[in-house]
Order: sequence, then structure tokens, then C-alpha cells
Amino acid sequence: MNDKEIIKLFQEKHWDLWLKRNFPVLIPYLMITGATHRMFVKGGIEGEFPIVLYSAGAWRSNNEMFDLAGSEAGKYLKKTNAKHTNDLCLRAYKDTLKLVKNLLTDEITSPLKQFRQILKSLEINNGIGIWVAHAAEVYYNNEIRIKLKGKIKDTEIDKFIGDISFPKRKNAHVLMADDIRAGESTENLLKKYGWMKSRVAAGFGEGHSYEEMEEIRKSILAEPVAEVEHPKVADDLKYLVSELQEIVYLRAFRTDVLFEVMYRSQPIFVRLEKDLGIESVKDYLPNDLLAGKLKKYGQNYSILKYYDDIVVTEEKIVEDEYSLDIEVKGSVAWTGKVTGKVKIVFNPAEASKVQLGDVLVTNMTIPAYLQAMKKAVAFVTDEGGITCHAAIIAREMKKPCIIGTKIATQIFKDGDLVEVDADKGIVKKL
Repeated sequence: MNDKEIIKLFQEKHWDLWLKRNFPVLIPYLMITGATHRMFVKGGIEGEFPIVLYSAGAWRSNNEMFDLAGSEAGKYLKKTNAKHTNDLCLRAYKDTLKLVKNLLTDEITSPLKQFRQILKSLEINNGIGIWVAHAAEVYYNNEIRIKLKGKIKDTEIDKFIGDISFPKRKNAHVLMADDIRAGESTENLLKKYGWMKSRVAAGFGEGHSYEEMEEIRKSILAEPVAEVEHPKVADDLKYLVSELQEIVYLRAFRTDVLFEVMYRSQPIFVRLEKDLGIESVKDYLPNDLLAGKLKKYGQNYSILKYYDDIVVTEEKIVEDEYSLDIEVKGSVAWTGKVTGKVKIVFNPAEASKVQLGDVLVTNMTIPAYLQAMKKAVAFVTDEGGITCHAAIIAREMKKPCIIGTKIATQIFKDGDLVEVDADKGIVKKL
């Protein structure tokens, strides 16, 4: 199909808001090119994520997209597994960071060539790392639901899946807390985790300052360690549960990889921007930069993937704007119904922005967030089950808490007025 045919096809489809993310064009383009069959095969998996749409500052979805992705995942997951995928991404991540470190000391190679090398090194993570997580989650959720049919009430299945899916591998936040408790110096903490502050800007923002890391250290050390208990599961579910836990871990790990690499590559990007006379590489398609075509993209663009074809267009694809009644669902850790303004927290340095009466929305809570949790009227998390830190603290403080929404941090933004209905497990924008 040619570009016009694909654009028309996508315009005729119904699209729902999936994940609201106002990315500069470089980021979703790198992600979407990773969804191709060529990139999957390069990463060691015979598959692809067939249909993808990023448009009007958000990832879009429909039933066809998820059905196709889940079906594809079922084919390749029978030949491989989520742990193997995570291990591939971990090795690729280490290789890319090593490459960037070496390039930063290389004063001979042109920044354009270095830019190409960095993008090439990211390919495995951008491929299987980004998209296997979404497709495999569809597949494993369906498989677990089939096995649970008739064993527990249908109304309790979502809560059960939320409880069992909390990952056993440690994400960057937990590893940082472990290093702080082990006595790691502030200088070393900055080297290893300073990039985390830039995550909200897709790796193009500032990192933590020395003072911020010192405050993070104090917050971590001032609070007790929260132990996560994983519920026991039947023998016939153990493999599926372990795979789902790997996938939940992968959801955070894959974007952390991309954003950390973007952050650490900034000196190279600055050199390239100076050579090309542009403000930021993030506003350009990588192939355009490599070809010397300096077309800058604002926010009004769409990227369409239909099997082997990828189209970037400024034509309008979706008619809908963000609805005022956007809502997300999760599992209830503590009941209650409140309203408040959202404060998104991705790292301890941002916890101080939570004020009395706010709703704390985060990927997962850690002890460093306790002061913010005391001020908040409710907690909402992307990850976690009934035994996670947020659930434990919610029960202690008797505050409404909805966990395991998967997408709350990507749907809401700071200042949104929301209703947290923890009787029904729904967070709704007012």
C-alpha cells in the first residue's frame, strides 16, 4: 500500500485514546520502527507488532490492534519467553551505554556518525523491548483468565492478576534505594541514577543535582524498608505468572533504557545540533537528519505503522480530542471516594510537589514518597498488587488507593482534577 492508502485506511478506523504522551517526533518514531518484523528478527524473535498509531500527542488503539498483537505474541512466545526477552534487552542496554561512554571520549568521529551508531545500538530495545511488553501482556492475561475460569469469581480476576503480576526484578527506583542503604556515595548515585529526573522529558531534560540526590538519600534512609510479598499461586499457573511478572518489569525497563541513553547522549546531540544549525535533534526524524533534510516537526504529526509500512504525516488522522471523562481502572487496595488535583511523581525529587489534598499518581510508591503520601488524599499507581508498598501504606493511613492501573501516569497530567472512586476501582477526570 502507498502512503495515501494507508492514511485513508487509518482515518476510516475507530481509534481510542490509549496512552497520552506528548513526545517530540524522534521518540515515537524510534519506538515505532522497532515494531517492524525486521527489527523483531534482528532481536531474535520471529514476529512484529502489526498495527501502531501515534497521533495528536497520544498513542491510539483499537480492538483490531490488540487482537493482532496478542495473536502474534502467542506464536513467538511458544518458541521463546519473556525472561529471555528481558535478558536480551539487558545485554543490549549495557552494550549501548558502553558505546555512548566510548563515543563521549571520541573527538574524531563526526557527531552525525555517532548519532547513527547510537540509534543502531538501540534497535533491539526499541524493537522487542518496547513492543513485546504490550503484545505479551495481552497474550498472558488471556491465558491466565482461561485457567482461572470457574476457579474464582469473574469480578475478582482483575484484582488477582494485579496481585500476582508485581515484578520480582528490581527497577531503577528500587535499585537506587538499595544502593543508598548500602552506603553508596552521592557522587556515585548521581552517576548511576542522576538521569532519572529526565525521564519525564523523554531523556531530554535535566538530571538530578547533588542537592536533590542528598534529599533523596535522606528520604530513603528515614523510612523503613517495605517488603513485597508475592501471593502463592497454583502449580498450573506458576509459569504464566512468572512470565507476566517479567513483562510488567519490562514495561518500565524498556523506556528507562531509551530515556537514559537519550540523556547520556546529550553532549553528542549538542555537537550535532551545532553542526546542523538546529535547536534539538528531538524535533526531527533520524533518517532526515542522516540525509541532511532538516524538516522540523511540531506537535501536529502522526506516525502510522501498517505491517511493513511506516508513514509520518501532518494530515489529521483522529477526529476526537481528549475527552473530559477520561478514566482508568485498577485494583482497590483501600476503599473510599475523594476528589483532588493530580500530582505525577516519577522520582523522589518530585515528591515535594504533592500538597495537602492532592492525588498522588505514580508508577509505584517507595519509602521516599511517604511524606507526600501523608499529604495526599489518595494514591493511584501504574504497577502493583495488594501486597505492594502503596497498598500497605494505604491500609495503614486508611486512604483510598487504586493500584495496577498500568497507564495512570500516562493518561493524567499535573493539575488534572480527578475523582478517585476506590469503591469501584475507577479514577475519572472531571
